[in-house]
Amino acid sequence: MRRHTGTSRRGGNVKGLLFRKIFSTGPMRTTWTGSGMGWSIGIPGCRYGISSNGKHYLAFGIPGTGIYYRHYFRKVR
Repeated sequence: MRRHTGTSRRGGNVKGLLFRKIFSTGPMRTTWTGSGMGWSIGIPGCRYGISSNGKHYLAFGIPGTGIYYRHYFRKVR
């Protein structure tokens, strides 16, 4: 049986310090992270957004549980 040591197979640290600040106005949400700023719009349980690196996504979840699924769309060329 293999025991988890807290590091990835590449030797890096799995855990890290993350930063995220969210500002909400009605259905619109602005998110500031360490990698930039993103926007999303929606209702509890369903949101459409643009991440800080420009990827478009659709997120579905169960409000209040922290369980959600996020689908990123491919860029159309």
